Amino acid sequence: MEIHQTRHKQDRTVGDRIQAVIDQIIRARFLLALLAFILILVFKIHGSSLAMWDQYVSDYAKDGNSQSVILGEPRPIRSDEWMVQTPYSLSQTQTGLKNHNEVITVDGQDMVIGYNSPALNLATLAKPFTWGYVLLGKERGLSWYWGIKLIGLMLLSFEIGLILTKRNKYLALLTSVWIPFSAAIQWWFVSPVGDLVFFTFGFLVGIYNYFYAHEQKWRRFACSIMAALCASGFILVLYPALQVPFGYLILLFLLGFFFEFWKKVKLDKFDSLFIGLAVGLTGVIVGVSLLTSWDSLIRVMHTIYPGNRVSVGGDFAKKDIFLFLTNWKMSFKDVVYENNSELSSFYHFFFVIFLVSPWLFYKKIKENLYGFLLFVFCLFNLVWMSVRFPTIFAKMTMFSYVPEERAYLAFSFSAILLSIWFIHYLWEQKKLSFKWQLPIIGVNLGLYFFALYTGNLRLYLSKTEIILILLVAGLLIALLLNKRKYLFSVVLLAAVLFGGTTVNPVSKGVSPVYDKQIAQTVMAIEKEDPGQLWAGERMMHAFLPMLGVHTFNGTAFTPNLESWKPLDPTGKYEKIYNRYSHIYVEISEEQPQFELQNADAFKVRLSLKDLKKYQIKYLVTYETIDQFATEKMQLKQLYGPDTNNAYIYKVIY
Repeated sequence: MEIHQTRHKQDRTVGDRIQAVIDQIIRARFLLALLAFILILVFKIHGSSLAMWDQYVSDYAKDGNSQSVILGEPRPIRSDEWMVQTPYSLSQTQTGLKNHNEVITVDGQDMVIGYNSPALNLATLAKPFTWGYVLLGKERGLSWYWGIKLIGLMLLSFEIGLILTKRNKYLALLTSVWIPFSAAIQWWFVSPVGDLVFFTFGFLVGIYNYFYAHEQKWRRFACSIMAALCASGFILVLYPALQVPFGYLILLFLLGFFFEFWKKVKLDKFDSLFIGLAVGLTGVIVGVSLLTSWDSLIRVMHTIYPGNRVSVGGDFAKKDIFLFLTNWKMSFKDVVYENNSELSSFYHFFFVIFLVSPWLFYKKIKENLYGFLLFVFCLFNLVWMSVRFPTIFAKMTMFSYVPEERAYLAFSFSAILLSIWFIHYLWEQKKLSFKWQLPIIGVNLGLYFFALYTGNLRLYLSKTEIILILLVAGLLIALLLNKRKYLFSVVLLAAVLFGGTTVNPVSKGVSPVYDKQIAQTVMAIEKEDPGQLWAGERMMHAFLPMLGVHTFNGTAFTPNLESWKPLDPTGKYEKIYNRYSHIYVEISEEQPQFELQNADAFKVRLSLKDLKKYQIKYLVTYETIDQFATEKMQLKQLYGPDTNNAYIYKVIY
């Protein structure tokens, strides 16, 4: 008996020590976050897949650093990041951070609406990820982007966890890892998904804490500014496919806040000042930004893609609702029938909650309001994904902007929030009896097995992997229902971190771009002969703008139809180039001159006569083009061939 009591005391002592350490981490979270952020900046650490350029532009200069990846591997599928969004930002640092970047495409691109790029304008106030580019330049600006978004998401997720769990700091700590390191966040980190989750949380945390800490005027002021900046940032993302469902989610949270605080908080004269300031600041930032870029915004809305896309729901494979079960594997093996990013999701327990929802909400809506609102929102997204709605309903609700795959992201995101609320609620109640646990576990595992074994996922998973998934999923549900808090948290975090932390590489600096032989040659030519127009074959449409040279064929976020009139005076090919698009160039006399390659890419073939129409002076090609020279138009080779068979030519008119 004495030995048993001694062991029990030792176990309790170990548990108390662990809890004390966790408490210290929670208390010191802001200091730890600041320290981590400083280290990220000092060592120029980021998670960009910029090293993908080593596969397309291989040759480093003699003094270049070819070891940019510290851990992991760059992701080809994240081309929106390393081929578009990061190049937009790096190009800005080379060209003066102007509102209108004159070097991306022949007529330039609007940086206020173009991928939340850094610029010296009011909109940048609402884009904290880009402040580093403005303050610290390209290398540490890239580190700032990744560091502040990840650390900020962790801190904001902690606060959201406090809201959903009635200030349970341990579940809030679980939330601060569970959400930011979910596969959906990591695969879409540099995209509207990561941005909108950040701004949604920032706005909600600002609004909630405004009333929660209402007695402290300075906190009210700080929260009002935070809410204004995040509201502005949310609007300026300009991605309605997720803004619409996330907007509805925000409204539901605000409804919950109202019922929580309307009897507890009495407004005073300072509220008029602070709320008025927040609304005014949001109006100024958004209003000035959109008015400045109004013409560009209108052109985007009238594109063939994505402007004319209309969704009416009902086109999502039901079995793919369980994609979250496969996210752990995607970092190690690509999905064979779809790209990894599109299939990424959030691990959640919605279908456990669905089975016990009558017990949760029957005559208990008021006391479980946050859970009920999230549950209804999840159900609506599931219905939208599963049922085809009339077009008029889709347009009235603005869900016409929401493709089913984005509704799935909204569903799984709200499902993870619902799961956090549910865990707290469940663990505050009496443990469910075994006779209730068994059917809940059985039904969920049956659904999981049906989806994994009969759908597209069977093409991706082996039978052994399916069995392992079912075992881990069943274990998690059993631990959850039996209130085995610590073990549940450890297993869940292991599953989330295994699939999340392995997505993006840990990298350093920007050497995959600026330490290349061809890059340094291009920049040297630009220094000697500035402001000339370049055109580049293959991937050069994305590479050249990062070097600060004016590139005929960049990535057009906003198409300018007038710029194509010299090649297409009658507008015959407008449906090809009136779109968000990667513009590929080929120096050739072949036809057709315009060729659509996919929804967001087309190729334009340019003869030497076409070059003269635009006064293109420098070319990067991947074959010799001396045969195209004439007496009136000569070609002078300045570089190449290198390992990738790249050449630089000067066109002499």
